[in-house]
Amino acid sequence: MKQNQQYQLGSWIICPRTNSLNNKDDKRSLDNKSMQVLLFLMQHAGKNVTKAQIFDHVWKGSLVAEDILSVTINKIRKALGDNARSPTFIKTLPGVGYSLIADVKTVAPSAQVSSKTRKFSRISISVISLLVLVASLAVYFINFDDGTATETLPIHSIAVLPFKNHSSAQDNLHFTDGLSDAIINQLSQNNHLKVISRYSSFTYRGKYNAIDIGKALQVDTLLDGSVQTMGKQVRINVRIVSTKDGQQLWSRIFDGETDNYFKLQDTISATVQDIIQPGSDQKRQHAKPVNAQAYEWYLMGQYHWRQRNPKSLNKAVKYFKQSLELEPEYAEAHLGLGITYATLHRFSNWSEEKAVSYALPHIEKALELKPNAPAALAAKGMVLTLRASYERHFTAADSTVVQQAEQAFIQSLALEDNATTHNWYSTLLKLMGKQAQVVKHMSQAIALNPLSASLKRSYSKYLQSIGQQDAAQRMYQRAYILEPDHISHAIESTHVFRHDKKSIITIVEWQAANAELFTNCSSDEYCEQVVLAYLSIGANSIAESILAKMKAKHGHFLHSLDLINLGLKGEDQNLLPLIERIAVHRPNNQRALFNLATAQFRAEKFKQAKETILQMVPTGHHDTSRTRHAITADNYLTFVLYAATLSKLGETESANLLLDSIQAFLKLGKVFDKIQAEFTLSEINAQLNNKEKAIQHLENALNMGWLPYYDKEWWTLQNNHLLQPLQEDVEFKALLQKHEKSVNELREKVVNTLSDTAQSN
Repeated sequence: MKQNQQYQLGSWIICPRTNSLNNKDDKRSLDNKSMQVLLFLMQHAGKNVTKAQIFDHVWKGSLVAEDILSVTINKIRKALGDNARSPTFIKTLPGVGYSLIADVKTVAPSAQVSSKTRKFSRISISVISLLVLVASLAVYFINFDDGTATETLPIHSIAVLPFKNHSSAQDNLHFTDGLSDAIINQLSQNNHLKVISRYSSFTYRGKYNAIDIGKALQVDTLLDGSVQTMGKQVRINVRIVSTKDGQQLWSRIFDGETDNYFKLQDTISATVQDIIQPGSDQKRQHAKPVNAQAYEWYLMGQYHWRQRNPKSLNKAVKYFKQSLELEPEYAEAHLGLGITYATLHRFSNWSEEKAVSYALPHIEKALELKPNAPAALAAKGMVLTLRASYERHFTAADSTVVQQAEQAFIQSLALEDNATTHNWYSTLLKLMGKQAQVVKHMSQAIALNPLSASLKRSYSKYLQSIGQQDAAQRMYQRAYILEPDHISHAIESTHVFRHDKKSIITIVEWQAANAELFTNCSSDEYCEQVVLAYLSIGANSIAESILAKMKAKHGHFLHSLDLINLGLKGEDQNLLPLIERIAVHRPNNQRALFNLATAQFRAEKFKQAKETILQMVPTGHHDTSRTRHAITADNYLTFVLYAATLSKLGETESANLLLDSIQAFLKLGKVFDKIQAEFTLSEINAQLNNKEKAIQHLENALNMGWLPYYDKEWWTLQNNHLLQPLQEDVEFKALLQKHEKSVNELREKVVNTLSDTAQSN
């Protein structure tokens, strides 16, 4: 296709000469290779184009990463506003290539020329005036630098945005993004400055409004700029803008050569640092020149590590290794490889011990090459936390491993206020039982990275683990809004939400769409959650087939399987010691205490259950006449169990008063999980002996999709301890039969879906 010709693609005007896409509302740009791929697809619009054809046309004779094409297609889709799952422009042909499914039209030359003709007379006059103006201002600008070394800015918070690429070749996006990263890393070492993390900042690539970003990220300034290269020469324009009114506060132009871009990064980062914190005596890490190909492999490794899924993490390992083959002393590549290895215990089938044994040598090597590098110290803390976890050292806060991990985190945060470090440190603090500190560091991580769905998902799981179920669900919902297409949403949501019929169908459809992950259970975490979901509906044969493929099983998962097994056998007395051991390892944890009280109740140890529950009830609210003021969406289940326990101990009046208060609270509609709230109303009325209301609420809950939740429970609907007063009721038995039939139909649907998938593969 012609470089000087414009084309219509949907609402977009494609201009190959400038590598730009324009419509009436927006203007976007592509790098040179991405534009070539787009033009090739446009040239073959409506036809199937193989990957080999694209590689031969765009990268013929070049040594490139095998998945550079998928990354390029993602860039094009992002520029066009396309969706891979329901495409408007580019359709993926699995295992084959791609097809452009939108119509392509040539823009008539007259439409391109007429606007230029109309503007010419005005431009010719204005150019003369502009030249005069430039000449008159030249002397002024020769002696004036908008970014003088003595100038300072009263900045308290900043977001560094991705730099714009104004180069005609459009092929240096790695450098432009690396420049932003370098500035973020430099500024993050100023503990008096709030620096938004890369993830949130890079959300605003392209067109943006400074005032809107300031409100979204809660910062008072933005730093952005542009990069333009001509041959080996590069010019970089950097500016700082106020988010209060969008006014430019500072700017400066830097000139250099592409061969020395690491040195140029250092210069720019140091200059910006001096503007914000003049006279800083903090040591700066100057970048050592790195082989360009090694740097590209490193960036590809970083890209895939950020995807956080088994397939991408394995690719990240490969790219980091390739980078190190070219640059064995490349600290950042060692660090990236070490962090990726450490992550494989969660997103792959590696044991924690194997992950640590592979990760730690690379992280120690990174620290040897760059002593006191904040990121490497943080990674060391993360890996040692993993070791402390599987070696069970977290039960002793004075253990060497725990001390080393905590010291590494403290050193890292003293050097750099980083969201990821706060998040990793919070994991160690969770194991140490320091709940207030966990909340503090998780909150700081989110403040530094407010648009990170991953952090919010992580925080939601923690909130759930400490018994704040409603807060956990609301936090997860915030993550879902930020990233609705997250690859493992179907699985990760099960950590904080109960199973219902809809979620089971979503899980089986997700498994069918990602069948390759279950061939050898390449992710233990995925397989664990799917097994628990299938056990909840009695699909035992499917669950067992997945279990047989799992090479390693985490301790918490094996614990859940033991509870389910004993619970289904009705062996509540034998089950209690297992839960008591967990409670000992997790002192003062609300979730552990709730499970213990429940197990004690089911084992008919009601006095012990009461003592356990009183550890969870706020001081001053042990008197049930004042308890109604303490009932929240997070603790109402605890108070229901408390009331049932009081009833078993003969304190019927206090129990009924408390149950009435909880029922009144639930009818306010403040609980996020409406299905669980409806089911709990059935349990409350069963305890109050209001059987008719209990049956009605139970029927409502079942119609809404309620199912057993074996991820956190170990009993069936039939032997639910709070519904015992209904056991001999005829209507209750009829509901049980109806529920069993519904679950059987759901189970059959699951089996058929997976069977169809297996046959198609």
